[in-house]
Amino acid sequence: MSKNGFFQKHPWVTHALIAIGISLVIVIIVFIILKKYGRVGDEYPTPYVVGSYIDELPTDDGLDLQYVVIDSIYQQGKRGGYILRQDPDSGAMIKTGRKIYLTITAYVPDNAIVPDLRSLSVRHAISQLENAGLHGGKLVFVDDPHHVVLEQKYKGRTVNEGRRLEKGAMVDLVVGRGSGSAQSIVPYLVGMSPTKARRSILSASLNVGAEHYDGITDMSRAIVYKQSPEYSGRTGAEYGSRVELWYCDKSVVAMEELERMKQRQIEDSIRALYEQGGDGVSTQDPYGLTGLDEF
Repeated sequence: MSKNGFFQKHPWVTHALIAIGISLVIVIIVFIILKKYGRVGDEYPTPYVVGSYIDELPTDDGLDLQYVVIDSIYQQGKRGGYILRQDPDSGAMIKTGRKIYLTITAYVPDNAIVPDLRSLSVRHAISQLENAGLHGGKLVFVDDPHHVVLEQKYKGRTVNEGRRLEKGAMVDLVVGRGSGSAQSIVPYLVGMSPTKARRSILSASLNVGAEHYDGITDMSRAIVYKQSPEYSGRTGAEYGSRVELWYCDKSVVAMEELERMKQRQIEDSIRALYEQGGDGVSTQDPYGLTGLDEF
């Protein structure tokens, strides 16, 4: 039987072959269009811009990138426009014309209203300051039978409730030593962010000492990897003592290790509690266990 006779006898075969041929042509055309207009294969690594200023970014890098500011955070001592974070991260493959989303330092600080901190515990006062958009500064201890805040100061001068300060400003606290033991427990800080570490130190009636950042430019990625004095779980640090901190980028510390650190703090604190028999132990979370799930 000839081929023509076969196709004449089975016309559906002819129609099927024609349909397959048309489909292949359409697929090939679509791939050509996608490659031409979708720039398939034309991808480049995202440049690293964290640590630069937005007004200094190159405009002639050949990638035609668009930098879009999505958030700004005021940081005391830093000029506005300093890039804190970027999305996508550096090294991610992108095409030309892509938008890079940035978080920068604010040019003008917002205002915050100073709360009344007098007669509050140090821990409560630090919490109230942060709720108002302010930060605890230095703790100054004076002889007084009550271990509470006696006075609040800004740049050496008494600051009263209701005054407006720059958001993020540091308010120093004058605190009474109390009638009991003027000692505290150095909290376990490894794995915490700078903000949480400072809060824990001040809440323990201690002061923040020198801070070492080891070349970190993106502070949102900084965590404590070393502290001095080290955590022991026992009372022994005089009120107002300084705690020195060392930070590293959290990407270099495995999360499993942070979990082990957290578990060690819990176990050591409970052990110390039994060993001391409650002697000289504060009833307000003396071992800094609050917020451990925030590591």
